[in-house]
Amino acid sequence: MYRLTGKHTACATAISLCLGAFTAQTATAQTAADSDEIFDEIIVTALKRSTSLQETPAAISAISSETLRSMGATGLDDVFRFVPGLVVQEGETGGGRGRLSVRGIRSQGEATLGLYYDETPIIGSNGTSSDPGGRTGDLNLFDIERVEVLRGPQGTLYGASSMGGAIRILFNKPNFEEYEGEVLGQMTDTKGGGFGYAVKGMVNVPFNEKFAARLVLSTQDTDGYVDNVTLGRDNVNDSEQQGGRLILGFKPSDTVNFTLTGVFQKSTLDGSAYFDETLGFYNSNDPVLLSYEENFKMISGVLDWDLGFATLTSSTGWQKSKTNRTVDATATVNTSISFPTTPCRIYFGLTSPDSCTADQIDEYTAYAETRTPGFFYAVLDNEVFTQEIRLSSNDSGPFQWTVGGYYEKRDDHIDSYVVTADAETGELITPIDVTGLRYIQNDVKQTALFAEASYEVIEDLTLTAGIRRYNYKKTISGEVLIPSAPTFQAPGDYSSVDADASGWVTKYGADYKINDDIMVYATIAEGFRPGGVNNTPNLPTNLEIYDADSLWNYEIGLKTSWFDNKLIFNTSLFRTDWKNMQITGSTPDNVFRYLTNAGSARVEGIEFDAMLRPTSGLTFTATFAYLDAYLTEDQSNENVLVVSSTGLKGDKIPYVPEYTASLSAEYITPVTDTLNAIARLDYSYTGESANGFRPTYLYYATFGDYSMINARLGLEAADWKVSLFARNLMNSKGITNNGGAGTLIALTPRTIGINLGYSF
Repeated sequence: MYRLTGKHTACATAISLCLGAFTAQTATAQTAADSDEIFDEIIVTALKRSTSLQETPAAISAISSETLRSMGATGLDDVFRFVPGLVVQEGETGGGRGRLSVRGIRSQGEATLGLYYDETPIIGSNGTSSDPGGRTGDLNLFDIERVEVLRGPQGTLYGASSMGGAIRILFNKPNFEEYEGEVLGQMTDTKGGGFGYAVKGMVNVPFNEKFAARLVLSTQDTDGYVDNVTLGRDNVNDSEQQGGRLILGFKPSDTVNFTLTGVFQKSTLDGSAYFDETLGFYNSNDPVLLSYEENFKMISGVLDWDLGFATLTSSTGWQKSKTNRTVDATATVNTSISFPTTPCRIYFGLTSPDSCTADQIDEYTAYAETRTPGFFYAVLDNEVFTQEIRLSSNDSGPFQWTVGGYYEKRDDHIDSYVVTADAETGELITPIDVTGLRYIQNDVKQTALFAEASYEVIEDLTLTAGIRRYNYKKTISGEVLIPSAPTFQAPGDYSSVDADASGWVTKYGADYKINDDIMVYATIAEGFRPGGVNNTPNLPTNLEIYDADSLWNYEIGLKTSWFDNKLIFNTSLFRTDWKNMQITGSTPDNVFRYLTNAGSARVEGIEFDAMLRPTSGLTFTATFAYLDAYLTEDQSNENVLVVSSTGLKGDKIPYVPEYTASLSAEYITPVTDTLNAIARLDYSYTGESANGFRPTYLYYATFGDYSMINARLGLEAADWKVSLFARNLMNSKGITNNGGAGTLIALTPRTIGINLGYSF
């Protein structure tokens, strides 16, 4: 039975006091403190046509630019705690690209939560472990129009990898009517770390009534707070980010609008945020620094053509990411020294059951000792082209519809090295000193046709149905060019394996408007992810291909407005049945990982979000989610090597907190006729979860069960603003990830900062 701790009690009390405080629409707070206006209507495009948020029969959060600004949000990590059931897990080194999930739909493989920049789906590299979902990008959230989060499968409109939902980051578009600009500067100081800064700017230029441009540039430098005691280096997890965005708008007529968007972002991380709890918080004894660098580029073109009866939309996207990342190989090399039988055979090119002589073992051991400390060093080069064309109805009659087609082509190449590190600095030795090398080429083609329609069969009762026909083909090829005995990587000839499939995805729904302020809806929706091919050393042939997995979600929801729209309260209750789950297995030597299918799972949950404005200038918001995510079958079959970490029926899905909640309060009051004072307080709670299925697993560990508070005070005039802020005000040491064996990632320590902004 779940028992309330002190933290849980505080969380529950805050929620009960503000049951009525947040909506899935995390809407904009009033900028005019003396206004008595109710919440503005928010228009979203989550259904690929414009609809009112409160009249859209789906669980959607829409976070406006004003709310992002008042929160001080710079990335998804600042936002996810305020969306019910949304989880952002740090990347492999505690930084860089990470994994997004919602409503407990989380596992390795293709993404379970789609990420879109405007109309373009962002797709990570396959990597060496067939895990593009673990490398989802995170763009700087400056000059953003809105962030929309769709909770629940979106298979008919968004296709593969949206089986849990989808996130859309919508950029501010060029303004054709006036010049405008903004400059924002920020300085921060992190407890136990150092100083950081950020400078961001935007300028909008309307050349004429038909052509305009919007340019955004930003740079950010953040000092780390983890000290490496082995290497004698402080603040090793420093990070930097530089980026830019240019959007050209062309409007030749009232019915045609075209935007061309170019985005670039460079992100670097000097070292891992993991630390060893035996050394105390934020102290690491890693023999190497796990660096990460990514260069991301995107070009997209979107054409909207109003044909009268419908709008034709064509969205073309091209993205390219080049990533260099490192993983510590030292322990693996040391294992090969302690147990040299197999690596010695690889080193001398012997075939089993031939054994090395004592002299050969000595020779191999001496060689392996020169290869430590070491890295698994991967260079990931991922290029994706996407094209979608759709037609959406324009009229406001009882029949609304969208039809379209989608095409995707990926060219994903990975060079996977084993290299040495500098024992003094822990850094990668350059030029690289190669111990082993293999490459993986991942080619993917996807096509789809989709349609979704709704019809008001009687007054206020609307039925919805959607369907998608998909086809995909994956070709994985690769070769071991240089065997690596110290990491158990034997010679491997060139191989190429195809995996393909096709199928249908459907959706059914109904919604009924009880009155202008209350709507109930019910949805049955399907989601899926493509299968694929493993290119893993020492993997049996029968494990090379893994199949698609899929789920059905059953949901009922309620959307309500009260007291002349001053209180908005939305809630949903759902159950998700997930079959043929893609899971991670390990080779018998426990060095390499692969994907396979095993077992089924179920997620049952309830969530709510609400917003309350009791008086002019004062806004409360709150969210809450409860998730019970567990296996309904054992994860054991002929394709799974059963080990202590293999999940059994009833085991909880890893990295899914059972409870999450948030509470915010914002107050705006006039100081003078032209100056407002702003105060904001954000509280969030993240419940406990685990890093694996089985408590019997050697590295099984739990984490979470923490609260965090952010605060902000500011002054704002028509053209300038200044604010003081604190992130993690109470300096909570909440654990956000636990890698087992004492390796942890915790919340960033208390960070104090100042923002200065000027608009023109």
